[in-house]
Amino acid sequence: MGVSLPGGVGVAKKQRKRGTPAKRGQSRPVDRQPKLEALSVVLAKAPGRDPAALARTLTRRIGLDGWKIEPVVDDYTEVEIVPPPRGVSIARAWDLTYALRDQPEVTYASPMFRYLVPENAPVRARRASGRSSGDDPATDTDYEWSLVSANVLEAWRLFGAQPPGSGVQVGHPDTGYTLHPELAEPARLLVSQGYDYDDDDPDPLDDLTDDFLDNPGHGTGTGSVILSGVGSATGGTGPFVSGVAPHAALIPIRTTESVVLISMRGLRQAIDHATTHGAQVISMSLGGPFPGFGTERAVARAVDAGTIVLAAAGNEVGFVVFPAAFDQVIAVAASNIRDEPWSGSSHGPAVDITAPGESVWRARAAREQSGQMAFTVERGNGTSFAVATTAGVAALWVSFHGWTNLVRRFGASNIARVFKQTLQASCRTPRGWNTAEYGPGIVDARQLLAAALPATAPARKFRDARRAAVAVDTTGIETLVHLFPGLPRTRVEELVADLLHVSDRELPAAVQDLGDELAFHLVMQPQLLEQLRAGSRGARFAASSRQTARRRFSQSKISSRLRRQLR
Repeated sequence: MGVSLPGGVGVAKKQRKRGTPAKRGQSRPVDRQPKLEALSVVLAKAPGRDPAALARTLTRRIGLDGWKIEPVVDDYTEVEIVPPPRGVSIARAWDLTYALRDQPEVTYASPMFRYLVPENAPVRARRASGRSSGDDPATDTDYEWSLVSANVLEAWRLFGAQPPGSGVQVGHPDTGYTLHPELAEPARLLVSQGYDYDDDDPDPLDDLTDDFLDNPGHGTGTGSVILSGVGSATGGTGPFVSGVAPHAALIPIRTTESVVLISMRGLRQAIDHATTHGAQVISMSLGGPFPGFGTERAVARAVDAGTIVLAAAGNEVGFVVFPAAFDQVIAVAASNIRDEPWSGSSHGPAVDITAPGESVWRARAAREQSGQMAFTVERGNGTSFAVATTAGVAALWVSFHGWTNLVRRFGASNIARVFKQTLQASCRTPRGWNTAEYGPGIVDARQLLAAALPATAPARKFRDARRAAVAVDTTGIETLVHLFPGLPRTRVEELVADLLHVSDRELPAAVQDLGDELAFHLVMQPQLLEQLRAGSRGARFAASSRQTARRRFSQSKISSRLRRQLR
């Protein structure tokens, strides 16, 4: 099924803001170097002192004249310090971060980058957007197989006369929306409540530019899986999408034109935007290998407000990406019609649950050579669709039990933990399922809704001991351990201690100081990461590999503090 609309509909604004799109077949040059978007700073509360004035004093003290201070929270205890348009080098970004951390009034500081997810990015962009080389023949005419797999159709029966998903808003940080017939009902698509943080525009429209690494229509596809009307595009007579929560509403928030080009600041803004606009669920079909402290704090604010936050585990990488890897985010891996893990799905102890993600029917929007929009329904692969399915299930759960009832019973800040506990306890576990890598099993929406709510909310834990990573922790080692899946923690500590020239006793302090910069350079330069991984194989090879890694590090754009440590 295909539908075309005039090319000028709702698109001229975007083309003017972003410049003339490249001609088809041509690509805009892509700068692979990370760009500093802001310095995220948490200030200690100082009774009797104006926090806004304190932030200004700090910027002057470390020479940030011309930088803009923007509050993240109203009391200025968390701010973002935005650089001038001329930009800042990576090394200076880290030097300034350390200068801020050294200030007695600063609790924590971290850089926020816009970066290209490294390693085979073009291949990942195609896979992330659902452009697969072949679809599973078993799904050729089974347009609702993913709903059957997740037992969604049976879950709908439990609603009786109540519309499944009604009364729930889903925040959707992605590439924006289009007026695809599978998604365009005004009651379903809350455009006026969204925002475009990629272009700084009130309208989060996806302009469908298809340049190098872009994922045109990705937000349309994932959004349709969450809440498209039941067989709405064709009345159920041809390829169609039936959304998991067909009567929920979507808040589209454009954070990027590509799910492999991550804006740490844009994602933080999108999460906060969804929270302040009343989203009970946030679904993120994107992620990257480097955590963001500001993003983690935004997730914490969302969870405290009663929002269930979910994210894709990742595609074609060896570990679960962020923000899915944060403890308070539900990380979703992908399965296929045979209840097997999708071959491209990230996996590991950070996965919380698995859901259908291979050959899932979803809406697709693209721009033809004529400039017209082409709207179709096709299949796509990826954890993007798995998390969209699970987000729809979360919307069903909130709708079924009632938002007000859940808040009254557990308190808003406990809702996400109650949902996660019930989701995992009610899932189905196929025979031979690897629970250590793909969570306890596959989402079962009917069992989830039928399960009795617990008497009390589970205790809040600072870290789930079964998980592999957090962004910032008291030891500073967690993010580094996360980059070496399958390698014992003690071996990772040995590698890092040797690299930094410190003893076992000195390692915690060194990693707490330099660990996140070290992790950043490792994920931005995969050859360095591989060199260290190689250093874990045999004593002789290990020594030469670590020497090579140290030499490559010294040639990188690193801070003066890390450079001194590597000498």
